[in-house]
Amino acid sequence: MVEKDSTARTRELGHRMKAFRQRRHFSGADVSRRNGWLQSKVTRWEQGLRELSVVDAALYLATCGEAEPERDLLLELTQPGSDLYWVRPYFDELVDPMKSLAIQENLAHTVVRYESLTLPGLLQTEPYARTTYELIGNRGQAQLDQAVNARMDRQKLLRRDRPPRCRFYVHERALRSVIGGPRVMHEQLLHLVLSANLPYCSIRIVPESNEVSRVIENAFTIMEFTEHPAVVYTDSYAAGVFIDDRVAVEAYYSLIARLESDTLTEERSRQMLAEWADRYDRMGE
Repeated sequence: MVEKDSTARTRELGHRMKAFRQRRHFSGADVSRRNGWLQSKVTRWEQGLRELSVVDAALYLATCGEAEPERDLLLELTQPGSDLYWVRPYFDELVDPMKSLAIQENLAHTVVRYESLTLPGLLQTEPYARTTYELIGNRGQAQLDQAVNARMDRQKLLRRDRPPRCRFYVHERALRSVIGGPRVMHEQLLHLVLSANLPYCSIRIVPESNEVSRVIENAFTIMEFTEHPAVVYTDSYAAGVFIDDRVAVEAYYSLIARLESDTLTEERSRQMLAEWADRYDRMGE
């Protein structure tokens, strides 16, 4: 197999392989020895730095004692598709785009998120998150509960010992959009005020006057890694998309640079968040 830069897909595949192996109490040396592979080969697979064939994936799973759900998912991840754009559909029972996103976030050392209509998922309170999913309306109650729990679970990223550096660019219209009523918004804005004071978390408000933001329709996330190229994640109603193409990723960096030109400072952004929290508090009285 040809060595190349990792992609979002190969990193997720490697992460899931390693987690599966460890749950079965096998070492990388065990898997290598039983299949006559070099240990470095298994290590490169688990780091997402080497493509894995369906045959090798089947041997890896058989060595560790395959389980049907793991088998189907890992074999699905071996399908290469495009190395530049990786689509994760929301309506495929085998695919969980939010799990895929959480894996990339946990591997990243820097996360940059732009939000145009709602507040960042990593900073949402449970009532706010639940209401957003209810308004989208594409899930039954059990699926809705699962989605909300998954979003809350993703936020453990920010509470670990060494969280990634997070920069959130939030459009002013997201502060003005009432989701769940004034009480929910008051609690949510207070949570943002507290989050903005964390040393690893920067929140900056993109004002209505920012002309560039008027033509950016979708929210997006740029994730940077120590040993891998940066990747962009963006989503729609039907699917999440990971973008590994270097030219496209650089275009998103250019968007951030243009947004930043008249984005509020961190201090002024905290003040605005506090002002809106107070405004919603008075609306709820």
